[in-house]
Amino acid sequence: MKFLFLRIFAICTLILSNQSQACSAFLLTGKNYNVIGFNENWKTMPGMIVVNKRDVLKRNISWQNLTTDHLQFNTQWTSKFGSVTFNLLGYDFPCYGVNEKGLFLVELYLEETTKVYNPKQPNMFWAQWIQYQLDNYKTVKEVIDHLQGGPNIDWWPNAAGSHFFLTDAKGNSATIALLNGKYKVLTNKEMPMPLLCNNQYHKDLSTAKKFDFLGGKEKFNFDQSTKWEDRYNRTYYMLKNYKYDERPVDYVWNILNSIHPGEWQTVIDTKKMNLYFRSDLKREVKTIEISKLDFSKNAPVKYLDIHTDETGVVNKNFQNLTEAKNIEYVDKGFPIGYDNKEFGTSDIFEKLKKNIVKFFHNILPESY
Repeated sequence: MKFLFLRIFAICTLILSNQSQACSAFLLTGKNYNVIGFNENWKTMPGMIVVNKRDVLKRNISWQNLTTDHLQFNTQWTSKFGSVTFNLLGYDFPCYGVNEKGLFLVELYLEETTKVYNPKQPNMFWAQWIQYQLDNYKTVKEVIDHLQGGPNIDWWPNAAGSHFFLTDAKGNSATIALLNGKYKVLTNKEMPMPLLCNNQYHKDLSTAKKFDFLGGKEKFNFDQSTKWEDRYNRTYYMLKNYKYDERPVDYVWNILNSIHPGEWQTVIDTKKMNLYFRSDLKREVKTIEISKLDFSKNAPVKYLDIHTDETGVVNKNFQNLTEAKNIEYVDKGFPIGYDNKEFGTSDIFEKLKKNIVKFFHNILPESY
């Protein structure tokens, strides 16, 4: 009986753990609209929104680069495009973001993730890999075309990884998973609906096909289908039933709030290049007018706390990002992102913070 109890407890703990990392990303697109929706469902997190500049020289950063003195920079690039990113781990390490050309990229937890390793390519910490794509490419096709020749994704040590959802300003979309040592890519030609949660795409789609709204025999009851595992079905149902009413942004917010509002919620209209966001601590919706941001080389790197008290259009509320301010977010974000309480007081973490200062010393000033 004791063994049975412990086994049930372990299974429940695993289920709760997976639910706590449950996210949802999708694209509502048509002739006159192209709107992204994303729910970050995990836990209350610190974070900042960063305005990343064009024409900045970057170097690849791996987990080894972050945590040891053996620095190996095999790749350098200069950012071609400016971007707006949502960063838990500090500068250049976003969880997701969109660049000025409308390319959007986000990671979502996937238990089955494996490493894809090309010995000819350098390793790059997963969060910087997201920034690398936003720095260099403007379309979904460009990202996919450069996958094999690009840097290897370097995950957290001893942890599962993620799959990725990406879209562009023309309404193209794709998912990228790393399975059995290979990239598994699905484009919008292979996806009946541009939508991704925390299962492999084909698994969620096959489950949804049993319902009547996709030709199945089982009647789908939207009001009663409110479990975590119903997020994909509910989102698919709402996307499929959208009738253009000149308010697609409002409809995307309605979807996000109907499938369990996230701790971070983001809506991006890539037709008008407006970004809307809110957090679990500050529920008022804020607006960033992307086309009015200064991405030029000589502009300072700007940031805004994701839990800002500001409301309305917040372009003017961004502040200059310094080394000291960046380390504050690194201090708060890395132990949460790694999901390791001991890591925050470890010698390795102290080394990581010192290395981050070195990495970005030529980009972020010490103070203003």
